[in-house]
Amino acid sequence: MSLKLEYQYYKSPYGWYSLVYPEFWETEVIEGIPAFFDPEGTGALLVSAFQNLEGEYHLQTELARFLSQHNVEYEEDSIAKFTNNEGCNILACEFISDNRFWMVYMLSKKDKLIVCSYNSDESPDNELSTILTTIISSIKVIEHE
Repeated sequence: MSLKLEYQYYKSPYGWYSLVYPEFWETEVIEGIPAFFDPEGTGALLVSAFQNLEGEYHLQTELARFLSQHNVEYEEDSIAKFTNNEGCNILACEFISDNRFWMVYMLSKKDKLIVCSYNSDESPDNELSTILTTIISSIKVIEHE
């Protein structure tokens, strides 16, 4: 039987997105990039935000670029594609690089790109997977008029 977790609200340093994360997790912002982590765990979730003043992002190109930095080839069959309730297009995948587990979610909405990358010495168990899914699912891109 799992415990019902309490979550706390987080708004990005530039006000581009918000999310929730477990109250027992910690956050540290370095150079504008927040890292969320369980102080008893082995991994961290980094959330980066970008704005394209020229227009919208092409998610396949951005994910392929991210994967190539880890010497991982973009393979269409191993990429999950969906749209969340906020209207964000999302691509997601998992891979192993340098003996570390990686999970990457890229969300785009209009001129914003949110890159969420979780990496750890070990693959997440079911409880951690549920927490990570809850965090990612809670992301809301904040549109400024």
